[in-house]
Amino acid sequence: MKNTKLLFVLTAIATSVATYADNPASAPAPIRDSSQVEDRSPKLSQQNLDEDLLRKQKLSEQSVSAKNAQQNNVIRYTGRELLDRPDILEKLFLDALVNPNKAVLPTYIQLYQKVPNRDQSLIDWATAILEREEDLNKSVTSYRKLISSFPDNNFIRYQLAETLFYNQQYEAAKDQFQRLRATSVLPQDIAVFDRFLDVINKKDDWNFSFGMSFLNDKNLANAAEEGTKMELPNGNTVTYNSRRQKGQGVSLWLGADKRWGMDGGKYLALESNVSNHYYWNNKRYNDFNAHLGLGVGYSDARFDIQLTPYIDKRWYGGGLNGSDALKEYSNRYGVSISSSYWLNQSFKYSNYYNYGYEKYDRVVDKKSYNGAIHALTNSIMYLPSSSQYWSLSLDLSKKYAADKTNSFDRIGTRLSWGQEWPLGISTNTSFGIAKRNYKEASFLGKQKNNEYNASISIWNKKIHYAGFTPRLTWIYTKTNSNISLYTYDKNQMVIEATRTF
Repeated sequence: MKNTKLLFVLTAIATSVATYADNPASAPAPIRDSSQVEDRSPKLSQQNLDEDLLRKQKLSEQSVSAKNAQQNNVIRYTGRELLDRPDILEKLFLDALVNPNKAVLPTYIQLYQKVPNRDQSLIDWATAILEREEDLNKSVTSYRKLISSFPDNNFIRYQLAETLFYNQQYEAAKDQFQRLRATSVLPQDIAVFDRFLDVINKKDDWNFSFGMSFLNDKNLANAAEEGTKMELPNGNTVTYNSRRQKGQGVSLWLGADKRWGMDGGKYLALESNVSNHYYWNNKRYNDFNAHLGLGVGYSDARFDIQLTPYIDKRWYGGGLNGSDALKEYSNRYGVSISSSYWLNQSFKYSNYYNYGYEKYDRVVDKKSYNGAIHALTNSIMYLPSSSQYWSLSLDLSKKYAADKTNSFDRIGTRLSWGQEWPLGISTNTSFGIAKRNYKEASFLGKQKNNEYNASISIWNKKIHYAGFTPRLTWIYTKTNSNISLYTYDKNQMVIEATRTF
């Protein structure tokens, strides 16, 4: 084995990755009536998104132009030419190891095995990289053998640390990242290692989140415009004459989550949060929600699944015919099952199912809305780089109600795009469309809705105070219904600030 060939690899150079903030974690606005279902799908937390984006973080001594040159060289040479020029083959092989290129490694292994006096360590390194896709334990073993022979090779050490991290061997990974940090002199390298270390250190810590936003809602009840005319099934026409309710105020939310890791990838998870909407000039629409869940789960490098029984409780002013004081409004008892699986380095599939049974406090609401809710979300997330992600979701929900005119089926889809731009600017854009069909007709007829929503958030991570980063969010919602009473649209601008600690 010729140690000199691997030892010439330079100290790792990495591109630092900026942090994304997830979509605003604010509670949903007060609903028009209790037949509308809130979005209970799990939000992508800052810590989870950071961990996902780490999969795109690489250490590389190559510039973009150098990588393009490597691709051109691969196309330029035939297998016979590479065998005739083993020096060029070794250079290309090493480039594919430093910047892991799993697509070409099997070909390079096959060709390089025919080279006399070959450096077997290059083949061993390639094998360790390819084993990461099949068996992380075998890959860890192969990397440990390599690093014992080449303790000064930071590329091998980084790949070992990363493999340990995704194999849930956090303490061993932490040790390797700390060694890398101690020997690195480049700030961009240290930033990469610190991101891994930060995620590891927070694995079993309490995760607290707090935020607030200023509200200016010009249609609190999501009502049709005053003067909207509606034709009844009997042919008569009525006019909706109620004014839209407006409110200015503040929304606050606080969350506390914790995960207790156990042997074999199993864990316990606690989820808790409270949120409210307070309108100082229209207190009848004040709203307070509390959530508590305790679950069990299992996770490994590519797969995660969690089962969480929960209880939700809501206090509400009552809306137009309510009062300024909050009153017990409803309880939901249920269970959720969430799972995710990394299809490859760039694509992550997630599935979420939620069953809940809603019980209302007022007798009139019990007779109208008590019943079960089923919600299913399937989504795919694409990470083209460590500064961008896309997410596409399919949402299905079914509401059963004591009064079947309030029962419905809903199907929808959502597209989200997160992007970091130069100068520290980040954006998150989302668009959703859905169709809601009610089961039976009321005296107004059988309701069918087409629902649309869009939002754009923008913030600058360089602008913060006491750990809070302000962001500006525009939200648009629109419902087209065959019953004009339920047709509306509205725009909202929300200024908010959040912090996770």
